[in-house]
Amino acid sequence: MDTLGAIEFMEAMNIPHFKQDVFNHFKVSHRQGWAMISENSVDRRHHRADGEEHRGRPRKISDWHIKEMDRMIKEEGFEARKMTWLDLAFEVGLEGVDERTISRAMGNTMSYHKCIACKKKWCNKSTATARKAWAEVIKERYPLPKDWYSVRFSDEVHWAIGPQGSIYIIRKPGERYCSNCIQHRDEKDDREKNLKRVHAWAAIGHDFKSDLTFYSIPSNNNGKMTQRAYIDQILKPVVKPWLQRGDKFVLEEDGDSGHGPGKSNIVRTWKQDNNLTSYFNCHSSPDFSPIENCWQPPKQYVKKFPHWDEGDTRELALEGWDKVTQKFINERVETMPQRLQDCINMDGQMTGW
Repeated sequence: MDTLGAIEFMEAMNIPHFKQDVFNHFKVSHRQGWAMISENSVDRRHHRADGEEHRGRPRKISDWHIKEMDRMIKEEGFEARKMTWLDLAFEVGLEGVDERTISRAMGNTMSYHKCIACKKKWCNKSTATARKAWAEVIKERYPLPKDWYSVRFSDEVHWAIGPQGSIYIIRKPGERYCSNCIQHRDEKDDREKNLKRVHAWAAIGHDFKSDLTFYSIPSNNNGKMTQRAYIDQILKPVVKPWLQRGDKFVLEEDGDSGHGPGKSNIVRTWKQDNNLTSYFNCHSSPDFSPIENCWQPPKQYVKKFPHWDEGDTRELALEGWDKVTQKFINERVETMPQRLQDCINMDGQMTGW
């Protein structure tokens, strides 16, 4: 490095010199000398580390444009996130650049990419108020992740036999649960309501994952649970063995009428007779139940393959459920205090969880 240091010193002091003389003084060959200069120089023509880079083709997208697109995504929220790359570029005055170049630039510098938006319903004022009040009470009672380790979150899931669609949005890694990555949904249209479905039930908890249990409801096609079916197809064959073997847990359920939320019904009686401790989640609050996140991997898996009959759909659902790891489940359970806090911070609106 003495050779390079001597040359840099003379250049800094404006001392006239020949680099070959410096090479000869330090007994360095011509090839070795120029190699040392090239390896430590940003600009090979001028050998000045502080000089501007001139190699390669000029960049099509400036740092300013990238920062402006980043600012727009953050400030405009979901409306900006659902734009195409070309539309987003146009909004910041960038034209004449193809979509792939924009995607690559935003991905390499800001780690943005396109993904499916989380679909959540918009909460009206009364629902948002109830959600916030519920979250404040429960957050105060159970403020730590370990307070939720004994809860087993349960839910039903329905797989349509046939294809379904979603909106793709722009987001960074780790932003799946951010508030403006959510696609708010209206009520289901007639086509979606009439799709034939496969119905299943499962429960998850910290260091716990049940099997996927398929069920059928003869009285309807949409899979809405009845109290008799809940007892005969879920509580007796699945939950009761947990109680009999001595498992200590609290069963979380949503407030569907089939789960027996009323004061007097056959499900409530069954729970009392079998000493099953349970609680009902706040209404219209799937984001307070980590099992909702556990449906995402199997649903995405099922959508990858053709499934035009019930047998194929069930088989794919089981394969997808197997891909939900206990580590994934534990991480979601430990987010319960944060879920409640996010709801409070958003004044009861649906969070990205």
